[in-house]
Amino acid sequence: MKYQLIIFVLFLSACQQKSDLKTAPETEIPERKPNEERQDTIETQQGQNQLDSTTIQYDTKLFNEIQTDTIEFMDYNDDFDYGYLNGRKKGKNLSFVYNWYWTENQEYNFRPGDLIQVEWKMDSILMAGDEEVVNVVERALDAKKIASGNLPIHFLTREDSYDESVKANISSMVINQSYLHNISEPERAALGYIAFDIGNECQWGYDSQGKRALYCQIVTALNLDYQCSDTQLDFLRKWFTKDRVANEKLKSCPTIPNTATIQSTFDEILIQKDESNKTITVNSKITGINIRESKSWKWSQTDVFEYSQDNIALIDSKKSELTESKIDLNPDHDTNNDL
Repeated sequence: MKYQLIIFVLFLSACQQKSDLKTAPETEIPERKPNEERQDTIETQQGQNQLDSTTIQYDTKLFNEIQTDTIEFMDYNDDFDYGYLNGRKKGKNLSFVYNWYWTENQEYNFRPGDLIQVEWKMDSILMAGDEEVVNVVERALDAKKIASGNLPIHFLTREDSYDESVKANISSMVINQSYLHNISEPERAALGYIAFDIGNECQWGYDSQGKRALYCQIVTALNLDYQCSDTQLDFLRKWFTKDRVANEKLKSCPTIPNTATIQSTFDEILIQKDESNKTITVNSKITGINIRESKSWKWSQTDVFEYSQDNIALIDSKKSELTESKIDLNPDHDTNNDL
């Protein structure tokens, strides 16, 4: 990110709009013999969402052939006119149009890293706003979990998006919404504790009673209301009741908006839950900035929590050495230096 873009990040908040989702058309699933076995076929049936029936003719027999593949689940993406199930197989990213309610059915509520078996076939979909364009896709007919994945999950990443108001790319946090549907209370407590004193795109607003309140991305995503609210503090104090150090930290609550002169913010958060050892590990990358002194600094952090059914405690915390750099606060100065 160029130096001048950091200023835009500090003083501007990205507006997020959610478009109405259109439900994918129902697909009739042909009957199959109970003992019928099929080999994984994705390697010979690629062309993920690359085929367009306006330019290529197809053998309609392919549309009636049901395929089966075992993949590593990544996430669901419901931000388009059709919902997509995303996964990975042998280093290749795969995407299937799907039509089930995974938020309401635990059988389809997969976690990133889970090994799942997907039954699919070639199908065509109409493009919204242009029904003359028909795209050929792989449509998932059914999916089931074969094995649980014990991999670190990306809870937070950053993406650049163009902001017309400032005519520049703005870096914004992106929170893994699929993971939030599977999150346990100990994981929620661990992430809430990590985000308690690190900036996460906090902006001033007003609560339902008209009281001034600081709303932060992670705090809101974890359903903890706003920064320093009774909901947030009561939840963290309850879960960390046996952690003396954590309780001292929770006695004072910082309120640092994204317009503050000195602040820090997350660049990445990964979380891994080890059910056998009852531990949760959170790895984060953080950037700090001082506008007055025109400098920034970065560090990475690993926090390990031990949890039980009703409480959690921080048992280890390690931080890397800070790496400092100067920043250019002149938005008219053209520079190619990144942070």
